[in-house]
Amino acid sequence: MFDENGKFYKPERGSSPSPDHIMLSFCGDAKTEMAVSWRTDTETETGFILYGEVGSEELARADSISDTKETDIDISRYHWVRLSGLKSGTKYRYTVGSEADRSEEFYFETEPENLGKFSFIVIADHQKGDPCHLPDYSMVGRMLRTALERHPECRFIFTAGDNCDNGQNELQWNGMFEGLKGIIESMPYMMTTGNHDNRGFITYFPEPTGKFYLEHADFFDFQFGPVYPDNGPEGYTGENYSFDYGNAHFLVLGINAPDKVAPWAYDDLHKSTKTWKLGAYHFPIYPVMPEGQNNDAYPWLRKPIEEGRLDILFAGHEHSFARTFPMKNDEMFDKPSEGTINYITGNGGGNIYHSNARKIWHSAFYPQEERMGSYTLVEIVGSVLTATAYMEDGRIVDIMTIDKEKDLLLPHALAPTYDWTKMAFKGDMLELISREFYAQQKDGVWYAPFGIVIQAIGGKVIKEKDTLYCEAYDHHALFTVGSNKAMTDLGTVEMSGEAYFDRNQLYIPVEESAKIFEMEWYHAKRNNFINWNTPSEDKPLCKHPS
Repeated sequence: MFDENGKFYKPERGSSPSPDHIMLSFCGDAKTEMAVSWRTDTETETGFILYGEVGSEELARADSISDTKETDIDISRYHWVRLSGLKSGTKYRYTVGSEADRSEEFYFETEPENLGKFSFIVIADHQKGDPCHLPDYSMVGRMLRTALERHPECRFIFTAGDNCDNGQNELQWNGMFEGLKGIIESMPYMMTTGNHDNRGFITYFPEPTGKFYLEHADFFDFQFGPVYPDNGPEGYTGENYSFDYGNAHFLVLGINAPDKVAPWAYDDLHKSTKTWKLGAYHFPIYPVMPEGQNNDAYPWLRKPIEEGRLDILFAGHEHSFARTFPMKNDEMFDKPSEGTINYITGNGGGNIYHSNARKIWHSAFYPQEERMGSYTLVEIVGSVLTATAYMEDGRIVDIMTIDKEKDLLLPHALAPTYDWTKMAFKGDMLELISREFYAQQKDGVWYAPFGIVIQAIGGKVIKEKDTLYCEAYDHHALFTVGSNKAMTDLGTVEMSGEAYFDRNQLYIPVEESAKIFEMEWYHAKRNNFINWNTPSEDKPLCKHPS
């Protein structure tokens, strides 16, 4: 940092001659390779690792690749080593640093040959913004230590994004590494980026100002790209990568450039012959937020996720727990072979939202509004995978088991199929307000009592003898019985059919009802419901005039 006279001084938690930010990661074949990264001040130009098998006095040396980085608060030297030629199923000890300053001794273990059983931990949204200038990540650190005491057999930690609060500011990563000290030096830490990892402030002092988001996770890629698998799409490695462990293939999807990431992701999954295909993408495809939307990337990612095909896609962002039925093409199924389970992992930092809600596509849901962390333990034994979601205090939120040989998902839950075509908005079923009113198809055109939809989401609705007026999301429309024209704020819209009354509700063609209000819609044929969606996260509550 620089004072008012332009003189540089070290911030609290700044780099020093002693190595810190020490982190293990997979970088290739987990049986024979391992990567280590760390940080020092700029006085330490080069670094190296000393490592050897536990029980042997022999130590090998590998020099680091090093680079200098000036951030918003510090100037530091970063060091990365990718080890190869290791023995499978072997425990190693190691230290990192320079001749003058070395770390304490840490340990790692390579993947055994023919591994038939293993487990790992999944966390998400453990970012912390407080205290502002010295963020406290002790909660996620405490939770992970507790989890690893309960499950000492775990082999790595897998995140679903928002690893820190502002990923372009070093102050935040300093907090994360402080909170995870004593854990990730001996447990590979495989991160997925989230929106917070792409976020930053132009300055943090005296208060954070100038918030921005990057379309490329620059600081994340600088820190971790050299020690994560270098197999992502061109220009977006680091934040996108894949790796194998045991009989599972892991796909990590960053949130940037989904149009460029999608072809790589599909090819990556298509080439894998592993029994399990597991992925992580920070934004839920099937959200729990009442206002949540998924069209930022799903149009591009649908093919790799659903045709690739992922068994489970882990997500975060919404700070509650939920998992879907097996999903494909927005339809819900019963068997795991029929679709991808979208699994929102809750949050690891006690960061709560107050309005999350179960949607039609969620077979399990828990609104995590207690100020404690949560994590998921995933255990794989051959063709059986069990995911158990825990609160930090040990209470079980959910247990899900997939048996591939039996094509069985437990607990048993049948995806709903409806006789009459029901209506939903952003996955929220319009049950009470639409009781006995359903969408109808006539001459190949879908119609629905659209006034009920707008009422349900809080928009303005005026029902007159022959007309229906709707207002929401800065648009309005007047529909008239017997007419195929709607008078809207954008002019006259010709519809695909005439509006008609049924049981005192005016039915409007669904296609135009969506278009006028800048919505999307689909009919989930297998389950028989129509869902409207909007990319807006605004809440269109009709207010009293002031």
